[in-house]
Amino acid sequence: MSSERLKVAILIRNYNASGGGAERYCVELTEKLSKIHEVHVFSQNITEKSNNVIFHKMPQYFKRPRYLNQLLFSRFTKKATQGKFDIVHSHDMVTHANIYTIHVPCVRTKWTQSKGLKKILRWINTLLSPRKMAYLWLENKQMQVLSNRHFISVSEYLSRNILESYPRLNKHITIAHPGINIKTFDDKKITQLRQKFRKNHNIPELAFVLLFVAHGFKRKGLPAIIKALEILNNKNIHIVVAGSGNPKEIQINSPTVQKNTHFIGVVKNMHELYPVADALIHPTLGDTYGMVALEAMSHKLPVIVSSAKYCGFSEHLDSNEAIILNNPTNSQEILINIQTLNNQLELRNKISESGFKKSQTINWGNTTNQTLNTYKKIL
Repeated sequence: MSSERLKVAILIRNYNASGGGAERYCVELTEKLSKIHEVHVFSQNITEKSNNVIFHKMPQYFKRPRYLNQLLFSRFTKKATQGKFDIVHSHDMVTHANIYTIHVPCVRTKWTQSKGLKKILRWINTLLSPRKMAYLWLENKQMQVLSNRHFISVSEYLSRNILESYPRLNKHITIAHPGINIKTFDDKKITQLRQKFRKNHNIPELAFVLLFVAHGFKRKGLPAIIKALEILNNKNIHIVVAGSGNPKEIQINSPTVQKNTHFIGVVKNMHELYPVADALIHPTLGDTYGMVALEAMSHKLPVIVSSAKYCGFSEHLDSNEAIILNNPTNSQEILINIQTLNNQLELRNKISESGFKKSQTINWGNTTNQTLNTYKKIL
């Protein structure tokens, strides 16, 4: 990459490090890029601050219907950036960027994977839905092959998904995995954090505490965990549920599990939450990467996570670095692995140490370098 300082526009509707994996990825990467280039962020919701970034608040006339807001965001950012920047880099669905970092599976996936009559019915249903038509139109405009356009996928898992729906992009995708900011505490600080948290949430000092972090509890596998805990019915096992979701949607029949399940909402400083737990559990039904598992490993937590069929990060793990679930909907499999970690301290320590070593090899510097290389490709 040349030493020339570029003028870069970053597009994302929600610039918030606590908003989810895509948002956190965008915030972390943007901060790194801003130390190299002149970076402007165009967003409807800006909760982060930075001395290196210039922020532009985009109008949001309404939140719903979401597809109309998405169309307007695309239109407003095109007007605000066209012809004014060396690179327009979007983490959102718009029509006009040079670089697209893709974080989620394609809208078109359901249509691509449908067969026969089911596919015909799905297309008929789509033609009757302005929402589906809008998203498919936006995605098709986004996924065009142009000389000044390139795509970044956050995992091999997601790249396969993209190429299934848009095979023409075969030579136009770069993979840039998420990284982590490694922030660990000494033993004294960890003890203080654990004691304070457990006291505040009425969790016994010697209890085995599972941590579950997600935006969307059902899709990330919480019902299967609850069912496993109900079968175990172990009053010594607690689960802390962090993130955005409706606790009322999660049915808990066991009084023991009800008492031992702690919904704490969105946590701003996750670095202070990981140390209070004994293990992280992430039986996701679909994660293009799964940053939460990586972050937990960096805090020396043993991790139970879905296989590579469901979670992109698991492609980089082996059985020494994490407990990998073949079927995240199988509560019996989840139960056995929770019980294993609870009962076998030596194994728990071995997995946490191996996972920690893995986490040290993955950082935002790699992500930044891969992104800068894509800028070079189109300039």
